[in-house]
Amino acid sequence: MAILTICNQIIILFVLMAIGFFLSKKGIIDNNGSGQMTTLLCYIVLPCTILYSFQMEFREDMLQNFLLMCLITAGIHAAGILITFPLFNKKNVPDKEKRTVLRFSSVYSNCGFMGLPLLEALVGQNGLFYGAAFNSIYGLFLWTHGLLLFSGKADKKAILKAIINPNILASIIGLFLYCFSISLPRPLYLSVKYLAQMNTALSMIVIGTTMTQISFRKLFSGFSAWIGVLMRNMVIPLTSLLILYKVGVRGELLLSSLIPAACPVAGFAVIFSKFVGRDVVFPSKIMTLSTLSSLITMPVILGILNYITV
Repeated sequence: MAILTICNQIIILFVLMAIGFFLSKKGIIDNNGSGQMTTLLCYIVLPCTILYSFQMEFREDMLQNFLLMCLITAGIHAAGILITFPLFNKKNVPDKEKRTVLRFSSVYSNCGFMGLPLLEALVGQNGLFYGAAFNSIYGLFLWTHGLLLFSGKADKKAILKAIINPNILASIIGLFLYCFSISLPRPLYLSVKYLAQMNTALSMIVIGTTMTQISFRKLFSGFSAWIGVLMRNMVIPLTSLLILYKVGVRGELLLSSLIPAACPVAGFAVIFSKFVGRDVVFPSKIMTLSTLSSLITMPVILGILNYITV
């Protein structure tokens, strides 16, 4: 795994983000357009990316790794929740809204929009295959614990939404097709493939448009946002790396676990704040800071992985 390759791929993603930022700043893409592209990504492009990842020859060892990735993902998020709950307590963070955003942002990464393109670039279709497992378990945590952080109550509709989320449904259907070696009819396969190929550019452009929601003059001020960035970008992924390496996870599976775990703060920090009627300035700030910082932190994290596995 060449560090130069990692850096090049991350720079490419940031160039695409910059295009989205520029288009939004110039008013070519407004909030409605960004929202529509987000819907297209969540309900069409990402599910097709996941479904496409399963269109490969069945191997029992890959299926075992898929199930292991589900277990790893659950462990990463459970550990993140256990670490951040006492860290961001009422004494350390008196402001309830900031406390909620910090807990959420530390645990939930942008593993779909940013993680899947990186997995495809660095690991190939196997990376997308493992990424599908990560995103499935991630979605269950996101729509239950993640939403509960903001709403303060267990929502049966949210739990149902987690189960029937298009990305999880795509994983279930894809896994069924994979296990029984069922190939999609060629016209359908090519349609899914072409939509999946939109994922990288479209997702990065969408992230770029969201980064215009906060003034850059105020972006780097304030201590609490930086603590959240440190937790999401460094502490959680490094802790995950050390534990996974210690228990014997290696190779593609280790890399495919670390990439989504090292991604910056999820855009759902802003979406859920809007959903419950809270101010979006602080979550937008921490998401933007985390995304910008990942240009440095992700190569560092993956460089550490490369160093300890050589």
